[in-house]
Amino acid sequence: MRITEVDHRHEVARRRVIAFCDGVAEMHGHGILSDHLRLELEDATTDPPPILVLGLDDHDGVRGFAQASMANDTSVVELVIPGTHEAPPDRDLAEGLLRAVVERVHDGGASELTWWLRSHDHWYETLAETLGFVERRNLLQLRARLDSRDRDRLAAMRVSTRAFRIGVDEAEWLRVNNTAFASHGEQGSWDLETLHRRLNSDWFDPQGFLLHHDEDQLAAFCWTKVHRPTGHDGALGEIYVIAVDPSRAGRGLGAAVTAAGLVHLFDSGFPDVMLFVDETNTAARAMYAGLGFVEHHRDRAMGLAL
Repeated sequence: MRITEVDHRHEVARRRVIAFCDGVAEMHGHGILSDHLRLELEDATTDPPPILVLGLDDHDGVRGFAQASMANDTSVVELVIPGTHEAPPDRDLAEGLLRAVVERVHDGGASELTWWLRSHDHWYETLAETLGFVERRNLLQLRARLDSRDRDRLAAMRVSTRAFRIGVDEAEWLRVNNTAFASHGEQGSWDLETLHRRLNSDWFDPQGFLLHHDEDQLAAFCWTKVHRPTGHDGALGEIYVIAVDPSRAGRGLGAAVTAAGLVHLFDSGFPDVMLFVDETNTAARAMYAGLGFVEHHRDRAMGLAL
């Protein structure tokens, strides 16, 4: 097995990686790369470019892939290697890909490398420990199934919203988002390019990006997303990002804009809904529990100091 880095700016190489990831996703029945890494992979103009490392067999066939992308002074890495219960992923290949990424990230000056172990990545737990990764965070996926009674209850809770307007709302949205998530390394450092990468994605729907204004200023928002059926799940609506301007905290706006997002998803034909929340965010977890969400599974952020 040969480990090699490919240039993200090279169109043919990038398309080859995307095709490999899509093939593994179809085999596994669920998405492989996180939204953040997938969007950076698809965009040839991503700056700084992500680190792309391939594992090739003797015939130059792709057998594994690792991607690392920058987030503030850290990097985030994810692995894509085919595997089933009967034929788990190649551990030696996984280790080779990770070691190559660690070396590159270290040379790039990052202070830490974060490896997200998804709930379906249990194969890699001992490898993470062997390489010195330690648990940093737990991210919970919560789910709820809505019916018409839930819809009526949520409708009574929601505040007025309007759809996001591309070319008009970016600056104000970035201000609220980055202020609300100032202590969040990945969500709190968005710039216009980061936002537009999502606005230009094939899943974006401005009608599901709901803004609530107070005295002509953006006070809170709820950005929703929909997921088409996969091998593991039926169609799902997602509360993608929700935030309240910290100057308007304590008014119940978080629950109110989330309610607006849930009503939108239900009315759009998505009664099954999900969201992600950090395990330590007890206030948000209590709010979501009050809206009917329960834990479905959890992902772990494993950190390696460099």
